[in-house]
Amino acid sequence: MSTAPAPASRSRVDWWPEPLRRPRLRTWAVYVPLCLMSTSLAASFLDHRRGSFGENGAVSDMAMAVWLVGMAAGVSLAWRRRFPELIAVGTGVVTLLLPIDPVAALIAFASLMVRRLDRVTAGIGALLTAATFAATWRDSRGTTIDGSFWQFLRSNDTSATFTPLRWWVVVLITAALVGSAVGLAFLLRSRSSLTEAQHVVREQRVVVDSLTDEVARQTERERIAQEVHDALGHRLSLLSLHAGALEVTSEDNPRVAESAALVRANAQQSMADLRSLLAMLRQPDSPDVAAAVPRLDDVPALIDETVSTGVNIVSTVQLEALARLDDTTSRSAFRVTQELLTNARRHAPGIGVRVAIRAAPEVGVEIVVGNHLPSHVPVEFRPGSGLDGIRARVTALGGDFRCFVDEQRVFRVAVRLPWLWAAEIGPVWTPGAGAAS
Repeated sequence: MSTAPAPASRSRVDWWPEPLRRPRLRTWAVYVPLCLMSTSLAASFLDHRRGSFGENGAVSDMAMAVWLVGMAAGVSLAWRRRFPELIAVGTGVVTLLLPIDPVAALIAFASLMVRRLDRVTAGIGALLTAATFAATWRDSRGTTIDGSFWQFLRSNDTSATFTPLRWWVVVLITAALVGSAVGLAFLLRSRSSLTEAQHVVREQRVVVDSLTDEVARQTERERIAQEVHDALGHRLSLLSLHAGALEVTSEDNPRVAESAALVRANAQQSMADLRSLLAMLRQPDSPDVAAAVPRLDDVPALIDETVSTGVNIVSTVQLEALARLDDTTSRSAFRVTQELLTNARRHAPGIGVRVAIRAAPEVGVEIVVGNHLPSHVPVEFRPGSGLDGIRARVTALGGDFRCFVDEQRVFRVAVRLPWLWAAEIGPVWTPGAGAAS
């Protein structure tokens, strides 16, 4: 599901035109030209108030100096985001002391308010208010439209003469200018807050979508687990029940009773394994489920259990540093060994099995299982689903898998898994790095 905001939502938040959404471009395309225009007017009005405007249109040195300072204040707005307090104070002091307009100071103050609202901002706001009042008061002393911006707004008659603006008019103009800067700052702050809120909403939407998918997967796992439980659980329960009955009714035949007891025990163990697998299916990430899955250090118990079923096993098991072996590798090694022993017991009943297991950081996990083929089984063989499943599991872990029949008609399966340290610490074994078996 796409999490991009809708165009209508974006237009409500990003009210700047598309080319002006970048602060640097906005500075040079809007703020600096605005300061250039206002500063040029201020310098022109200054010369007319002082009566120093030349007949040929030349400006005085004083007006030129004021224009240069005003332009420097406008250009300094390019650093208002990096040094907001310094730029606001600097433009405010310059506006307070020199006869320039307060445009640059008001823009710097608005930019400062966007970033912080505290006592420092209030103090700088008082300075900017005084600077705006001083600039407006100086301009209001002009009596013609050539000497005052505010008189220029009253009429277009160049010969008209007006009285200076009253003090309360200057106060109202100052309040309007400062209020406009404060309003713009709060508008930008609300825009920023709304943008951040929309970003949070998009993130939460992604989380909700992920949780929805997880709930759907969990529902499917529950359904599968219920079907497996209903199908296999009932049959295993019946098998255990009938094996128990056979054990009771065969007291006069010890071998039958022993076999029935073995079938009943294995049926009960299968039920326990089934419950463990169903718990893993329902809650695959649960630490309790992970702890219940057998690991490589459970192999000796697996061999003893297999021997108790009547299978002759010659085993060599060397396990080192298992506490630091990755759980996935350890569990996979156990399952591979379990499947190989089951495969030997199924296809070569009554024939001894040779098992050699070695696990060490320098060689990885090596599992070799061999047994003679029954006399009626041809040497040529085709791996079944069990061996294909082992091959897939080993390959997925980056290991090696081989199965063959040697000259003595011994069917051999050799597996080598890479040694992965728990929590990904220490070196990693790769196939072929250890000694050949």
